[in-house]
Amino acid sequence: MSDTLRTIGRLLFLSLFQILILNHIQLSGYLNPYLYVLFVLTLPAGMSRTNLLFWGFASGLIIDIFENSGGAHASATLLLAYLRPTILRLTYPRADEDLSRVSLWTMGSSRFFTYVSIGIIVHHFWLFLMEAFRISEVLSVLSRTFISVPVTLVMIYITQLFVYREES
Repeated sequence: MSDTLRTIGRLLFLSLFQILILNHIQLSGYLNPYLYVLFVLTLPAGMSRTNLLFWGFASGLIIDIFENSGGAHASATLLLAYLRPTILRLTYPRADEDLSRVSLWTMGSSRFFTYVSIGIIVHHFWLFLMEAFRISEVLSVLSRTFISVPVTLVMIYITQLFVYREES
């Protein structure tokens, strides 16, 4: 299967799972798991920044359309896509040469979870800040971020174990 078709398939799978199942899970407005960020985080290591930005925008826009969130998700995934090469280099310095695919299996668990944790924190913080759109809400944004990050991290781990294992 071509890389583009595989990428589109992952985008559709994660977007539909997010829209149909995860968007209906909320605990007092604080616990919001966003598994769809896995799509941006696991795009190929050598992908150009232009392509990263395109796929990041597309994934966020799909969620925005169905959540009616006015571009908050597109903004957060664009930021994540823009920062992703830097985050990847910080956690895996030789990523461009050594990694054909970004995953738990190719990076190793400690590097992968450091990389994914930083990416999720960036995404969630920006998303919740865009939703609140007030600096006075920064404590609420921080609490929502640090409550939602571990849940998203566990979901990414489970997804890596059961869905993406055969791709590595």
